[in-house]
Amino acid sequence: MTVTVTKMPGGITQLFNTETGRVTYKCKSESGYMMIEAFGGIVKFNQKGAIATVTGHLTSLDSCNVLKEGDSNYKEALIAIVHAQKQFAQTKAEMYQKEIQELEHKLSNLN
Repeated sequence: MTVTVTKMPGGITQLFNTETGRVTYKCKSESGYMMIEAFGGIVKFNQKGAIATVTGHLTSLDSCNVLKEGDSNYKEALIAIVHAQKQFAQTKAEMYQKEIQELEHKLSNLN
């Protein structure tokens, strides 16, 4: 079995099982939000360890709710997603910039 682990914005980790096609989203923080198309809206992870799973056409939620457009909390959740995405992108950009600088430093030390 091969599982690919990807860190996502908002303290969520994606686990993808390449053999079964099963995708599991697990919340690493106390709460989080994520747009998950399979659920048709924003999944609200209500606690640390909350899980949303997609396998083919089957979906399941453990300690999660789905917020649909028109829900009273939808706008707040979307704002949180935008903020988490921006923060995640900034962190990744800084990480890659540091890596580039280290490589450029190595390059400049070569004669």
